[in-house]
Amino acid sequence: MDSFFGKDNGLIVFGQYDLVFAPEGPAKAVVGVVNSNGDVLAQHAFLPNYRVREGVFARLAVDGPADLQLSEPGIYTMVFVVDGKPITRFPFILKQTGAGDDPYNPKKTYAFDGYWRQLAHITTSTLNDEPIPIFSVWLGGLDLPTPEARQGFYRANLYRDGTLLAHTNRAADSYSSGHFKRRKFTLFHPHEEHQEVNARQLRMKEMLIDGAYELVLERKPDGVKLRHFKFTVAEGKITPLARTQLGFNPAVDFIVPRVTKKGSTVYEFVEAIWIGSQ
Repeated sequence: MDSFFGKDNGLIVFGQYDLVFAPEGPAKAVVGVVNSNGDVLAQHAFLPNYRVREGVFARLAVDGPADLQLSEPGIYTMVFVVDGKPITRFPFILKQTGAGDDPYNPKKTYAFDGYWRQLAHITTSTLNDEPIPIFSVWLGGLDLPTPEARQGFYRANLYRDGTLLAHTNRAADSYSSGHFKRRKFTLFHPHEEHQEVNARQLRMKEMLIDGAYELVLERKPDGVKLRHFKFTVAEGKITPLARTQLGFNPAVDFIVPRVTKKGSTVYEFVEAIWIGSQ
């Protein structure tokens, strides 16, 4: 989700990736991109030695500078292969956003689309020794009101059984043009604008009460719905996506329910509860 995809030129740059259930080294791994016909457009090997390893996790780095320039709109898939076996895939869409028919700037432009608008995850932090939920979503230029816009603003509302439970700080959060980037936010109990200083942050225990939950992201100021995530809490636990459960079939579509701990100085993973957009 955080790999390098060009903001408007169809460029993909291959770099470092984390591998779960990593076999004992040296690694025999490659990453490639195929089109909708199954044609291999690029293939790059990883360095045999892991950059770092901790438990079942290890970090791989591509051997040397590696990139791929796409210019044909369509559906593509990034495929990761270890010991000759595909272990995971990441499908995405390339859209053409500009025809390049301006004689003063004859340049076609593109945008990548896909899981960035379909997935989000919840991790936790602590506040006064209590766990609080941290939401991570991906927003980008395709979410802006016009192609010319450089910045947009959003708000997030969390509902339980149709009743507003919490929302982002009324001071709007922002996102930028270009490719999708991760945006993290916490939620607060309902409050009026300019009353942010007195607003109380949502605790994790308050989000583990049984019910049907909806997380809705809206664009300010026009109210256009950008994301609509649904999840269920049953017996005090968030029901995980089926794709995050060990044994999911097909295995190449399994999503690891762990993410690297942001801001940590060590190689560390934390639990992540993935949710899907409707």
